[in-house]
Amino acid sequence: MNFNFGHFFRLTAGVVFAAGLSAQAAEGPAPIPVAVAESELFEVVGRMEDDGFVFYIDRADSNAPVLAATLEVESEGKPAKAVFRAERGDYLIADADWLKPLRQPGTYPLAFTVIAGDESDLLASDFMVTAPSADAATGAGLGRAGWWLVLPGLLAVVLIWRRARKGGKA
Repeated sequence: MNFNFGHFFRLTAGVVFAAGLSAQAAEGPAPIPVAVAESELFEVVGRMEDDGFVFYIDRADSNAPVLAATLEVESEGKPAKAVFRAERGDYLIADADWLKPLRQPGTYPLAFTVIAGDESDLLASDFMVTAPSADAATGAGLGRAGWWLVLPGLLAVVLIWRRARKGGKA
């Protein structure tokens, strides 16, 4: 029997690696928590980031940015004022105590008060934070189903290797 174990091993390793990559691609990255609120006057989009809750305010009719407005966000009866950052054109809430509950998995109703010049509006949104999957939290790329596909392949490699070492005799 003309068996090249090195070639077979590289081929099997490539298949196992590809299975791991496809399992990771199927799981995808965890979704970024976003809050969206719309009214006849304004649209508010908020995204939780490492430095805090970042908000963008636009006019509903033209999608033009609303700059230097006053934005107050209320969650669970606790209000927080957002600071306008002119260099970025966004609004930031960086209060760690106010943000702490919003970083936990769950759904949180938010109320936005926007005051821009003579116009003001009250908007509402639900902010949903999902828990990371167990595989993402532990860094396991294949997941439970992926390992059930890989284990028989590894067993086959070991059996073929043992057979090749004995000179093709069972």
